Amino acid sequence: MMTCDQSSAMDYDKIQSASPTRTHYRDVFEWDDTSYALAVDPEKDQVRETLFEAMRSGSLAQVEYLHDRHGPEIFDERDEYGHSSAHWMALNGHISIARFMVSKRIKVDLHSDNGQGPRPIHWASRNGHVAVVDELLGAGVPVDATDHKGLTPLMMACMFGRSLMAAYLLGRGAQPHLTDMNGDSALHWAAYKGFPSVMQMLIYSGFDPQKPDNFGSSPLHLACISGNLMAVKLLCAKSSVDLEPRDRNRKTPLDLAAKHGHEDIIKFLETEKRRRNHFLPVFLDIWTLVFGQTGRTKGPILFFLGSVLLWAYPMYFLRCIPVTWNILPQTHYTFIVMNIVMWVSLLVANQRDPGFLAKNTEEYHRAIKQIAYYDEWKGQRNNDIMRLCHTCRVVRPLRTKHCRICDRCVAQFDHHCPYIYNCVGLRNRGWFLTFTLSVAINCSITIFFAFYCISVEGWKLLYVIGLIEAFIFCGLGWLLSGFTLLYAAMNLTTNEMFNYKRYNYLKNSREKSDNNQQETVSESDQLIDFIRA
Repeated sequence: MMTCDQSSAMDYDKIQSASPTRTHYRDVFEWDDTSYALAVDPEKDQVRETLFEAMRSGSLAQVEYLHDRHGPEIFDERDEYGHSSAHWMALNGHISIARFMVSKRIKVDLHSDNGQGPRPIHWASRNGHVAVVDELLGAGVPVDATDHKGLTPLMMACMFGRSLMAAYLLGRGAQPHLTDMNGDSALHWAAYKGFPSVMQMLIYSGFDPQKPDNFGSSPLHLACISGNLMAVKLLCAKSSVDLEPRDRNRKTPLDLAAKHGHEDIIKFLETEKRRRNHFLPVFLDIWTLVFGQTGRTKGPILFFLGSVLLWAYPMYFLRCIPVTWNILPQTHYTFIVMNIVMWVSLLVANQRDPGFLAKNTEEYHRAIKQIAYYDEWKGQRNNDIMRLCHTCRVVRPLRTKHCRICDRCVAQFDHHCPYIYNCVGLRNRGWFLTFTLSVAINCSITIFFAFYCISVEGWKLLYVIGLIEAFIFCGLGWLLSGFTLLYAAMNLTTNEMFNYKRYNYLKNSREKSDNNQQETVSESDQLIDFIRA
């Protein structure tokens, strides 16, 4: 058996000169030593070279001329490596030539004459040419066409991280249960090559993240070989996924990560194992129940609740009220009212839907069907294809973002806040601002009460501890409130403020924020709309 140490990267330059053959995902993509024997025909040699050059360059006029001059039989010619002219058309994504060949009933589904035996649809899928694949499917090429190694177009797309192509093929009926001759599915390939976004889409589409191949390797084994930490985290996100499956060599994913020197993956897997294999599983379940799973920790909100309910309120009733009630009654009334506001706003911000989009929408499936025409209008600023979320299967409206913690797309996503244990988005951002302002005001009043009590009773340890906590939450409250109001006045979310360079709709020619796609409104109107939301 081949070792796991070899890379499977295949670059474009190599594919320009030969054809790939692969024995196993753990082997390097090599090229057949056996060249395709061509009959020496001086009269056809130059014609053949001209044809293949036209296919590579995309010269439709030249292709039409050769067809008219020499007939459709010229397209049956092979290059020195056994590839047909349709292969080079597909590899380079020349849709006009593809349509011409289909219209003339030229064969576009022939295997290459080598050990791998790819078809043109495999090469088009490898380079993400959806329009060409759509044309080939329309000509009768099976969506699950296999090469001699059992690879399908979907596997090729996932092998090279072509998420649009993979989504399109799944939408056209590509079967998720198919595997190649080594038992590897499209998910195995995506995990091995390290494409988390493709993996997430495949898992959502029904691929089994624990299914082993013929060598006993699960997708987690292959992700640990590739060294992609995000891919490993994605596979470990579900507690049902086994962290220690063994392949036929009795190797676990951790063993493979250690063998390849992926220290970040080693650290993550060891931490995850300790979390799952706690010496008292019952207590571990209680810990998970209270503090949440990885990425969904309840620590901050529980720290806040514990500080207020178990420390601040007892101090207020037992120490502060006896000293200051008769002297500062109005301040106490304000404090009580603001505490009510704080609890109500926290409850609503936590429980209210922040703007989650419905999953698996019809709009998404309509957009998938339009991927074939993507090349024709990809330069448009607001095309749906650029806003697809393959995890939620939705077309994301402007300013929507997928929250990796909630695993949902959120309209006008601001950020995920651990202190309300929820996302901040379109439907709860006003309540979030109310909560942060009320916390800031309450903590400011608490600091005032603390200093007043100190002036009466002197410095005591209880007051010092209370002051430290009050200063922490007061600072957080005013900081969050200030930035929230500032970004609202600028008509930006926190996510947009920190990542504006990633969003074309926020940039003008000088790479500065620019919401010209939004209707121009005054800052006061923006703030009013923000609060109303």
